[in-house]
Amino acid sequence: MSHVGYDAYRHDDGSPFFHPDEFDITLVARPRDIAQLTPGQVSRCIPVDIHPSGELPVSLPALVGDFEFDWVVATQERLLLPAARLREAIGVGGMGTEHTLLLRDKVAMKRHFSAHGIRVPEFMEISEPVQATELLDKFGHIVIKPVLGSSSMNVHIVRGQNELRSLQRQGFASPDRYEAEEFIAGRQFHIDSVVNNGVPVAASVSQYLDSHEKFPLNGQVRSHTLDDGPDLEVLLEFNRAVLGCIPWFSGAAHLEAFLDDHGRPVFCELGGRPGGAGIESTFRYRHGVSLLFASILPQVGRDVPVSSNQARMDQPATGWSMIYPPTLGRFRGFEALPQADWLLQLTTPYRPGDPIRKPRQAKDAVAVAAVCGRDSREVVDRLAEVKSEIIVSITPE
Repeated sequence: MSHVGYDAYRHDDGSPFFHPDEFDITLVARPRDIAQLTPGQVSRCIPVDIHPSGELPVSLPALVGDFEFDWVVATQERLLLPAARLREAIGVGGMGTEHTLLLRDKVAMKRHFSAHGIRVPEFMEISEPVQATELLDKFGHIVIKPVLGSSSMNVHIVRGQNELRSLQRQGFASPDRYEAEEFIAGRQFHIDSVVNNGVPVAASVSQYLDSHEKFPLNGQVRSHTLDDGPDLEVLLEFNRAVLGCIPWFSGAAHLEAFLDDHGRPVFCELGGRPGGAGIESTFRYRHGVSLLFASILPQVGRDVPVSSNQARMDQPATGWSMIYPPTLGRFRGFEALPQADWLLQLTTPYRPGDPIRKPRQAKDAVAVAAVCGRDSREVVDRLAEVKSEIIVSITPE
């Protein structure tokens, strides 16, 4: 089950993760992704509209009909729960709904990890903003977001009762469940790991440099790996402690965490899937392992891959940036794009004629870049260089 193009499931040498001689693949995907397939890539396709929440418009047994399967595989956050439900519905092995909820449902995961001694923000589930009044009175600063949200969509940082009342009048953007939680003052990080039975066998720690609340025109969201030092050691240990609370899990994990103003780690959320943006490219560079492939192997009954530590010793640091369009209108093309041997990835999702609307979620970028460098400072400088060299042609409407 996938909502990215099937060509993403390839090794660096271009060979497919699922070789047709070994796997008989039924692809459940959006019609537009199915249309991009080349003959022989998969055995059969089931087109389906996938809602942004991951919900499907038909029942899962009806979706697969009389087909028989050995495994069900999903690697994107929105499809983890539908895949778990499908496994249970057709009686195949793999992670079921109970465990998947702990890696997807922000309320369930906080309850689980808090019960195992992990520090989490104080939180509560709400059905309307006004229910967070007491939490806001207590902390003066809270975050409200969908329980099953992804890509930082519909996240609200509330800084006072006037803002809460305004959000109450506005209402939530969707009927999804919501949660409110204490705002953690400090720095935010993501820790990406290949995990074997709750033990990280390869991990990278990166610091976010930009807010996830809004995605302004001509803005960006960036992160860079941490240089050696106390913060890196604290967060690697925190990652080991968090993953140790799910000893049944193997695959790829994406942990979001904070260091508060006193340098203490605080849990934000944990995804049982590869991180987005440029994380796949930077992790492959640093560790010689694909997080996407590491996510797939346990879902087909195999062990996670072993890291080969392939990063160049003279440029071990990495970082990425999601760059948002400079203006609204109709995308025409790029007048200039950067080129450099330290540029690990430059993805440009828009095609000529596509409308450019105001970004509403993290992935609404006109370009995604990943770079390497000697240290975090050089990485940040190179990300700035990449952004300055991207010249977009947009026709106003």
